[in-house]
Amino acid sequence: MKTGAIVQVIKGVVLAYGISAVLLVILAFLMFQWDISEGVVRGGIIFAYVFSCFISGMVVSSHHTGRKYLWGLLMGAIYYIILLITSMICNRALFMNIPGILPALFLCLFGGMLGGMLQAGRK
Repeated sequence: MKTGAIVQVIKGVVLAYGISAVLLVILAFLMFQWDISEGVVRGGIIFAYVFSCFISGMVVSSHHTGRKYLWGLLMGAIYYIILLITSMICNRALFMNIPGILPALFLCLFGGMLGGMLQAGRK
């Protein structure tokens, strides 16, 4: 990978986590103001994952000429890996809830890849 590509990937990851932070703060505010059910909270968290990976996949793949869906997939994978490592550090009992790990992986990968695919037709 070229140095410029690495810089773009780092910018994309920072962008993705910035978007996630804003969306999760909004979700926390909504939880504070109203009595929101657990299902809505889970849906909001999943939306934050997918939307952040989608936007970062679009942004990073727009700076490359070929295989844009792979750049988006890479963004989703990096987002997920950082999320997984952070969760393992903060909550050592993470792997007690293994059914939640794989759907989050696929959602992050899907969001990033979709963002890259939508950039494929643009120059």
